[in-house]
Amino acid sequence: MTDQMQTFFLINKLHVIALLVSLVAASVAFAPAVYAESTFAEKYRAYQVEVRAGKDSLDKKDYQSAIEQYSKAIGRSPFEAMLYFKRGIALYKSGKMKEAEEDFEKAIILDPRMVNAFAYRGLCREKLGKEKAALEDYTRAVQQQPDDVSNQNNLAWLYATAKDEGVRDKLKALEHASKAVALSKEKNAGVLDTLARVYFINGKVKEAIETEKKAIDLEPENKKYKENLALYEKENK
Repeated sequence: MTDQMQTFFLINKLHVIALLVSLVAASVAFAPAVYAESTFAEKYRAYQVEVRAGKDSLDKKDYQSAIEQYSKAIGRSPFEAMLYFKRGIALYKSGKMKEAEEDFEKAIILDPRMVNAFAYRGLCREKLGKEKAALEDYTRAVQQQPDDVSNQNNLAWLYATAKDEGVRDKLKALEHASKAVALSKEKNAGVLDTLARVYFINGKVKEAIETEKKAIDLEPENKKYKENLALYEKENK
């Protein structure tokens, strides 16, 4: 074999070796990216499973399970306002007002337009005795959604029943309770019960009796409404 042929074969061999080395290097470099993509997809699928499981548990009123599932989802994606809101509801329904208040606070930080988070935080704060803070939340909810029955009713009830004299306002209670009843078209027993109480504290006993009877017509088995009616009728004698 001539020197020229040996040189030719040597060069070709080197080219093949170089090509193989580059292919190996490329596969090594590409492998982590493929693995990372696969891992990310798996984590996202697990996240979706946890969110759905949380929703299913909340729908079934299995609040402890809902709390656990939403907590797992939050661990994977800690900046989703709706996750804190949903877990907050489960905590609220479980009677864990302080923890629920904290979750609604986080939901509001992440999404200040989430009106229901203000409403629920107000409910928590009212139960925790933070009446002025609850008033701020209810007022914010009404300002953002004035046609929402629950928002008007919550504000009316707080104005009517607050222990803090700086919060209690029977005239404003009447204003918002009347709006809530009008918005509900007198089809919501709880709202009618609120208006009856507001009428009563405003000295309108006959109106209170008439309105409480409407609430009882909608929910005949409600003992609390019957007790309220008995109280109003006693004062009317």
